[in-house]
Amino acid sequence: MNVNSLKKEIIVRKKRINRNSDIYVIGEIACGHQGDVGQAIELIDAAAEAQADAVQLEFFHAPSNVVDSLPFYKLVEELSFTPAEWGRIVSHARRYDIAVSAFIYDDTGLQWALDLEPDLIKLNSSDISNPDLLIPVARSGIPFTLGTGASSIEEITKAVNVSLKNGDGSLILQHGVQSFPTPSHEAHIRRIRLLQDEFDCLVMYADHTDANLELALTLDLVAIGMGACAVEKHLVMKRLNKGVDWEAALEPEEFKRYVDIMRTGSAALGPDHILAPTENDERYRRFQKKSIVAATDLQMGTTLKREHVAFLRAQGDQEGLSPMQWNLIANKRLTSDLAKGGQITMSHVKKT
Repeated sequence: MNVNSLKKEIIVRKKRINRNSDIYVIGEIACGHQGDVGQAIELIDAAAEAQADAVQLEFFHAPSNVVDSLPFYKLVEELSFTPAEWGRIVSHARRYDIAVSAFIYDDTGLQWALDLEPDLIKLNSSDISNPDLLIPVARSGIPFTLGTGASSIEEITKAVNVSLKNGDGSLILQHGVQSFPTPSHEAHIRRIRLLQDEFDCLVMYADHTDANLELALTLDLVAIGMGACAVEKHLVMKRLNKGVDWEAALEPEEFKRYVDIMRTGSAALGPDHILAPTENDERYRRFQKKSIVAATDLQMGTTLKREHVAFLRAQGDQEGLSPMQWNLIANKRLTSDLAKGGQITMSHVKKT
């Protein structure tokens, strides 16, 4: 099913996100704060220092999130912040010119986040079939991203339709699977193009490559080349501590390098249309392109035949006539002498 009503451009804190805008970079804190408010604040500082566009904070409330018999329930409790702590954390983020994205896992966390007026909301693929979160998030009027990891096209289609029925289409689909970490051969980055074609929408990429690999700094360039409008990368203060969410998380200095690489790579894509030649383009043309030159010394009055000219790189002060323009001067008489190798232009032939 092809859905055509999702927005092709979303504005988050005055920054435009579309297929041709500069890449939008999100620093994902997730649970990398280890349940410590101080570390959460340090990670916000790191995201801002790296000049990320947004910092993502994960809101959840254990009883509203997971069954209490699960072995990791206690850990979820320990990692959760109170509304007052969230207030302090978000207030700190507001000191910077950086958007705050609220990663929502349950209805309680959603209310906590909405009270703090986030700029962006994220829903995990765990809630792609959960109308209790899809509907209020769509109705909030806040742009949101929706994880599609390990989801079928049918599940994504239903979620998109629910969001369209209840909101204005300010939705970015997100590709990416967290395998703690995800092997590169399972990144399946072409899925970005598949989602774009199927839903005619904006698609972003959340990378979870092993952060110890050099590839973790550059793999997202592939996603950008595939058309991702935004990328998301985990942050942690120190990977060697091996706390929570560390496997795919970059440390602050690594994240700064990552953001710089993403910005540089994104800029290299350029616009989706041909621009007027730049000064560098003109210089390149004069250096590289072949033009029509005299094959031998030619005298004024010579009627130009093919044997009188050659198609060579001449590197003149100006770009000469293209070999494709030979017909413009063929059988015309020269109005001046020309030395061998000299470029022949329209000014060198008699007008008829």
